Amino acid sequence: MRGEEINMLKPKMVFTVLATWFAFHLIIFWILNPLGVETLITDEKGQFMTRMMGYIGGFMSLMLAYVFYTIKHIENGIAKKILLGVGSIMLLADGIIIASNMSIAEKFPNEPMMATPFPAVVLWILLTVYTLYVAISIK
Repeated sequence: MRGEEINMLKPKMVFTVLATWFAFHLIIFWILNPLGVETLITDEKGQFMTRMMGYIGGFMSLMLAYVFYTIKHIENGIAKKILLGVGSIMLLADGIIIASNMSIAEKFPNEPMMATPFPAVVLWILLTVYTLYVAISIK
């Protein structure tokens, strides 16, 4: 059991988890986004633009997933720098997600589909902490 705990604190595992997380976002951007767009937006131009942004977001998520998957075997010194950078950007993203959710709750209290779901926010925060913790603990 102790060996498994130690493996979870290696950059290779963090990169694998990040790759999985961003690959999962393909479902959100390419499948769920088009379904939600028709529910929330009545204007045809707005629907088209929002769908296109979702497809672009999906491609960006796919690119990130691929990069994280392919770099999981890099040297620890480089992994530390990458994980510190990624973790810092994720920390900024956490703040933006929380702020946008608060704004949505205030402006559109009857439209919960517009906000990032609470479990996803919690997962983002946990993944951020995990990424930064492993980055800081790499020797």
